[in-house]
Amino acid sequence: MVISVSGRIQVRARTDDALLLTSSWRVGKLNITANLWQSIELVLQLESFIDTTTFNNGFESARVFCLDANDEVKEAKFSDKTAQFFWQCLRATAVTGPGVDCVVRLVVPLQSGYIVRSDIIPLRLQDLECVKTVTSFADPLQTFAGEGVTCSDCSNLEPLFSAAAAGLILNVSSTDTELESSTIDLELENRLSLPWILPGPVQHKTLVLVDANSADPAKGGNGSGLYLAAQALGIKLVVLDNANHWLEEPQYAHWREAFIPTRLTNPPEGDLTEILLKSIKAYGKPIDGIITFADSYWTYIADAAKQLGIPTAPKEALRTATNKYLTSKYVGHEAYRASCLDEALDIASKNDLPYPLIVKPCDGWSSEGVSRVDSFDQLTTAIKAIDESRHGSEFVMEKYCAGPEVDANFVLLDGEVLFFEVCDDLPKSADTNGPSLGSLNNFHELNSVYPSALPTEEIDLLRNSFLDTLLKMGLKDGIMHLEGRVDRSSVDYEMENGILDLHPRKSAGSEPASAWLIEINPRPLGMTGSQIVESTYGVDYWGLALLIAVQDRSRVRALSHPFKNGPQYHCIMVFIPADYPSSCEGLYDSEDLCADLMSRRKDLASHISRSGCFVKRGQKVPHPSTGVHSFLAYFNVFSRKSRHEALQLAKEVRDEVRYSFK
Repeated sequence: MVISVSGRIQVRARTDDALLLTSSWRVGKLNITANLWQSIELVLQLESFIDTTTFNNGFESARVFCLDANDEVKEAKFSDKTAQFFWQCLRATAVTGPGVDCVVRLVVPLQSGYIVRSDIIPLRLQDLECVKTVTSFADPLQTFAGEGVTCSDCSNLEPLFSAAAAGLILNVSSTDTELESSTIDLELENRLSLPWILPGPVQHKTLVLVDANSADPAKGGNGSGLYLAAQALGIKLVVLDNANHWLEEPQYAHWREAFIPTRLTNPPEGDLTEILLKSIKAYGKPIDGIITFADSYWTYIADAAKQLGIPTAPKEALRTATNKYLTSKYVGHEAYRASCLDEALDIASKNDLPYPLIVKPCDGWSSEGVSRVDSFDQLTTAIKAIDESRHGSEFVMEKYCAGPEVDANFVLLDGEVLFFEVCDDLPKSADTNGPSLGSLNNFHELNSVYPSALPTEEIDLLRNSFLDTLLKMGLKDGIMHLEGRVDRSSVDYEMENGILDLHPRKSAGSEPASAWLIEINPRPLGMTGSQIVESTYGVDYWGLALLIAVQDRSRVRALSHPFKNGPQYHCIMVFIPADYPSSCEGLYDSEDLCADLMSRRKDLASHISRSGCFVKRGQKVPHPSTGVHSFLAYFNVFSRKSRHEALQLAKEVRDEVRYSFK
């Protein structure tokens, strides 16, 4: 509905009442979408901008007055969050100058209840081209009356902002404002097509987290997403980890309800269950769930949960899922387990092993210690590459499947698939058709492409086969991150014009394709991988994992809805692994390589959703030959046009990275 209500604004200094800025405003549209929310279009235009110094001090230093049609003046009162946003709007008018519109959208819920997570609107509007800024006004678990704004309310700014859950500042041009306005309407319908307001009553939850994440955000770690999700969901975290962890520091106190110093080792000690129970008892208050994101702790979590009367997956299911030998045997692979080199050589001598083989630790992660072995002579090198101090002594030897590799991720609740997606893991340097990257010859992640380009029938094959395995194993709830391949796939990777991608096989075999399971992780994929799913589909795995752990089924179902129109773009996670001559000391000798690239190549920067550099100048980085996989950085590179363009951009980003070691 197009309406025409307008007014004027004065901004005055709080100290001496000096006039800083005058602006006009008008309400242009008042739209209702499916009786779920209201979108209010507010247009501001600068009239005069007088005092830049005081204005730049921030909204705390000023007062805002609204003038009605009769020039009657009334001071506008906003909450802290809406005041911050309104100040951004005024600053935007000051930047664009007189005569240029600052177009704002306010989103008002039309259903009564509580918000599923306080940042749901910014989360769902990530990388939306027509939006410059998104700000949530909501607090965690805030309730809304569901009463919309009427035309009569539009004569005053205060009721518009107080009713809204979020505000958007749009990217607009002077060419076709009507088209831009229609575009944001369609995108809001696409992205907010989930029940983001739920009926009460609100239930506050407390969750025990075992292993806080070892990467300090102040030192390049990316674990903050977990804690920010918990905050937005209104979940209180009781964290159990070793004393002197970075999360104990005062600046992170708001991220957790409590921190209980707890002895954790990896591999874990046999009495870990008793250690966990003792720490939970020390907390002394009721809890609603217990969770970890460290695979080796899951069986102990199951034991502790059983004694606490908290639902969790069966211990045996978790033990099988988190041990790569047991997983392989469970799905029928011909796999062999050994604990030392002599035992492995004996097995290889007595059995007709199907070379090429994969050798990998039973309790490994991040593809560390994983090697492709093409002959008996290569076994010794592969086994010596496993770091027993990190992954234990047991390792598995099994057939190498040469089919296209994928990550397959499930959101499961009561055995039902609420969300499922597959991404393509492009060949690593150890694959026969993988790239050659300096001295790297392993299974270090390089490029993960979302969504997958596998044929639909092969994606369905993966879904059905992997889901059947999970359910038979007893894993019916949780975020399940599986890695696998398609054996005898109808497609394979080929290089075409310098771009490696899937193409139909030139000579298709007679045997049908089958799903080859590599491993099961009863947790979300890494934080960077989850970020790319979040921006591509609108689904946050880490937040869902927390909700599943506290049995908040309503919000799990609500937040498992992807965008109505599917993935918003093709996106590639470009990993930059550490690689340097073994003669170097391994000291990183550059600044932030992500910031460097984006400052040099602004054309590429416009296609990068997120990025992060994990190292700082002077930091010691393990050499790849040690078996430790060290990432220097990552880039999430996207294209709204095509997968091919995304791959081209990803290649260019990798080629443009600059760093050095000494």
